Amino acid sequence: MIDFFEKTLKQATYELKEGTNSSYYRQSGTTILPNRLSISKDNEMAKTALKGRNMMHQITGQMIGTFTKKETSILKQFKPYVCRTQIWQMDDYPLFIGYGTIGISNEKGRIDRNSDTGDLVVFYTPDRGKTIQIFFFPAMEKKLNEIMKFLSEKYLYKTDFPEAA
Repeated sequence: MIDFFEKTLKQATYELKEGTNSSYYRQSGTTILPNRLSISKDNEMAKTALKGRNMMHQITGQMIGTFTKKETSILKQFKPYVCRTQIWQMDDYPLFIGYGTIGISNEKGRIDRNSDTGDLVVFYTPDRGKTIQIFFFPAMEKKLNEIMKFLSEKYLYKTDFPEAA
């Protein structure tokens, strides 16, 4: 399974725009997510209903991004070309910011429970939020526990991350 995770993993590094609290720009790595992301902390985000997954794990933030006209991605399907996720913390993996699953705008331009792609994203920061490493696993939501274990064993106990592809 580890070989499979390594082959499907896509990574990107985002850097905080100077003078902002939550605006991040891609510095390297996969272009599957938008070039600019808003990654907010729990005290800065919009209110969410406390049901479903929001009751299983603590919400630590949100990620929202909108693709520009020039960007291409499998996630860019319907106007306004938005992708988003809540970010949930897992108690067993406190060194990660958290994880989420990508929701994309549908034919009506909204993101609802049917908009979820099942793509798993895991967020990590080595420097208190100046940069954020995003690990993207397509259609792997159901492998969350195995992926968190894989990432923590493979990356967290090393001092450097492999170059994002």
